[in-house]
Amino acid sequence: MNILRGLWRFFGSAALSVVLLLSLVVVLCCGYYLFEAAPQVYEPLNRLLLWDWLASYGMGELGNAWWFFAFLILLGLLVANTMVCTWQKVAVLVRRGTKGSRLDFILRFSPHLMHLAFIIILASHLVTYVFGLNVQNNVVLPGREITIPGSDIKLKLMGIKSLFYEGDRLAFYRNRALTQDITLSLRHGQGEATVRSLAFNSPIWYGGYSIHLKNYFPRSKSGMKRRPYANLIIRRDPGVKAFFFGTVVFAIGLLAYLWQALRQHRQRAVREAQL
Repeated sequence: MNILRGLWRFFGSAALSVVLLLSLVVVLCCGYYLFEAAPQVYEPLNRLLLWDWLASYGMGELGNAWWFFAFLILLGLLVANTMVCTWQKVAVLVRRGTKGSRLDFILRFSPHLMHLAFIIILASHLVTYVFGLNVQNNVVLPGREITIPGSDIKLKLMGIKSLFYEGDRLAFYRNRALTQDITLSLRHGQGEATVRSLAFNSPIWYGGYSIHLKNYFPRSKSGMKRRPYANLIIRRDPGVKAFFFGTVVFAIGLLAYLWQALRQHRQRAVREAQL
């Protein structure tokens, strides 16, 4: 019991918050220079899940990647510190009860609402990097069907249309694609197919997956003739809803905090005017 109380006091310490934040700054500065020294170690993070990267790259490159492990540990400690501090402050506010208007009482919780949002956002990223999916280089050909990994969703390339530049002002861009319209057919198992259009910076969302365009052919009227294709990135982001929820909660907490500050400034101005 005494050990639990000691841990509770330790993680609820404001001094611990300062130490953790300063340590994170130092570790991230080290990480910046180590990343620049060996970017090939971290590039796979764009396509691998966290545990896969830790097992295949991180553990094999501890001399360079140690800062990443330290960053994860410090971030976990900061989350624990934030949770305990928030709980302690909220408990104190509840015990004190309403002093002044009910609105002022509610607005006092705004900083702690932002702390909660911070934890939700971090947790959403962790869920995505641990349980998500990020499959690169899914090449689809016209009329040929593929299955999205881990699902029964069938995907087929129906056609590729592009708007080509035919002006004279930008000679180097002549006959190159300005826009693209990649038509895909998607269906669950033997269900009815849905036709969607895909383009750069315009992904498709279907059945909990997002489909992004990485490359395609033809991208110009000139060059070697070959069979049209589209190279796709398929992702599943189970933490995206929690991320947006955390963002909304943070925005509400921030607006409430600003409202509280404005109310306190106005009340202070009224008191000073009455003196």
